[in-house]
Amino acid sequence: MHTQGFAMKSWKLALAGTMLMTLAACQTLPGADPQATADPSTAAAQPQPQATAATPQPITDNRQAVNLRVFLADSRPQPGWTPVTLKPSGMLYVRPEAIIDRSDLMAIQSATDQNGDGVLVLILSDEGLRKMRAATAAHPGLRLALVVGQTMLSAPGYAAPISQQQLAFGVGSARNAELAARSVAGVEPPSSP
Repeated sequence: MHTQGFAMKSWKLALAGTMLMTLAACQTLPGADPQATADPSTAAAQPQPQATAATPQPITDNRQAVNLRVFLADSRPQPGWTPVTLKPSGMLYVRPEAIIDRSDLMAIQSATDQNGDGVLVLILSDEGLRKMRAATAAHPGLRLALVVGQTMLSAPGYAAPISQQQLAFGVGSARNAELAARSVAGVEPPSSP
């Protein structure tokens, strides 16, 4: 029993360290447009009008796929939450346990909004929607930190519990959205001409 407690504390410390490293990254995906990164504090967490949308990429077992996680976050300190410095400035406090991950998605889609900015659309499974609804209802008015691989792409606020199966995150450029969707789906990017 004593060794089990030690192992649990060690696991929690390792998780906190991993979270801090993961979320401190807050940078663009490899190959993404660094000039068109999203401001993590201003993107909308609910679907926005879309000017264009790619075909949704189904989520299947795939070794090439990059994990995706969504965490609760707040601009105010919360007990036990990990502080993350945002680039170029600011601080975000992120709950260490993800609400959902890649396994809670049915599909993922890249799109652009009416201004041509990149949008990453998560198409949630029924279980994923249940988890999001429960977490956002229990913690009203916070933020959702979207992490793809080791990179936080967006951390928009939400005003009401999430109730739609499609969840849209502004991610800067259309290229960022496409790369993130393909990475999570485990699909190779198209060849350059």
